[in-house]
Amino acid sequence: MKLLVTGGAGNVGSVLVNLALQKGYEVKVVDALWFEKKIPLLNLSNPNYEFILGDICDQVLMKECVKDIDYVIHAAAVVGDPASKMFPDITAKVNQQAAINLIKLCEKNEVKGFVFLSTCSNYGISSGLANEESELKPLSLYAETKVNVEKYLMQEVKGIDWVIGRLSTVYGISPRIRFDLTVNDFAMNGYRNKCLDIFLPLSFRPYVNVWDLARILLVMIEDFTRVKNNVFNIGFPGENYQKIKIAEAVKKYIPNLKINIVKEGGDLRDYQVDFSKLHKMINLNREYDAERSVKEFINIFKQGVITDFDNPVYYNTSPHFSN
Repeated sequence: MKLLVTGGAGNVGSVLVNLALQKGYEVKVVDALWFEKKIPLLNLSNPNYEFILGDICDQVLMKECVKDIDYVIHAAAVVGDPASKMFPDITAKVNQQAAINLIKLCEKNEVKGFVFLSTCSNYGISSGLANEESELKPLSLYAETKVNVEKYLMQEVKGIDWVIGRLSTVYGISPRIRFDLTVNDFAMNGYRNKCLDIFLPLSFRPYVNVWDLARILLVMIEDFTRVKNNVFNIGFPGENYQKIKIAEAVKKYIPNLKINIVKEGGDLRDYQVDFSKLHKMINLNREYDAERSVKEFINIFKQGVITDFDNPVYYNTSPHFSN
């Protein structure tokens, strides 16, 4: 099986690519390397791995990339509300225009399947459990671009089969770690500052570990005929967490942690997600929860594996975007 993973050097993509190579798949990665320059080197000794340094907005390049590909997993994007707000023009170009152009190229090249990584942020604010039929209320440009590509796939595409995966907020250790994700951020700041400032502590969000997410995506590829032309919330039951619960998990490993509840903040999202549709289709148990990942982060911090916490490579609002 030949996979093309766009954004394959990113937080999610790098874990996904490593797992796919372990399974013996041929994997082609295209990534602009806005953040970490070394990640693609990790797999260059593997004969099943091909890395292409490039921008997914380059249609000439992408036309070559999709040749002889069985499945495309489209992970490349300007990810997150803060990044989309900081770089609105790039977000619209990369997340929406380039994604639609890539879908058209996949149709022309008769790719077997296209997996689009969308986001549960599309639900915005929701009462009760949001399922795949719930109203979408995007609160950011990031979510708006994802909703628009979803609509294009569902309403306009006839030439290929597809899957839309609405990802929960990702957490956990990755070759390209991000510290602007809630669980990772709380673990890092709790360790470094012994203090967490939390806005809307009782607000809910769905979460998924990056390793468990990669496993889900590859199971979907392996059983694509079963899952094709569907929208799925991606995550596991039991992983809708309130922010305060994540902070309490950090406090287990940093007993002197101080938790401050603040009255002002920019993130108003509050929703829980139903994952039952996905798990009726696939048989997979999660291996992580937030507390296990917090523990892993604290351990690597204590060992001095990461000390440069302010390095812009760990944040999607890095000035790398402007290069």
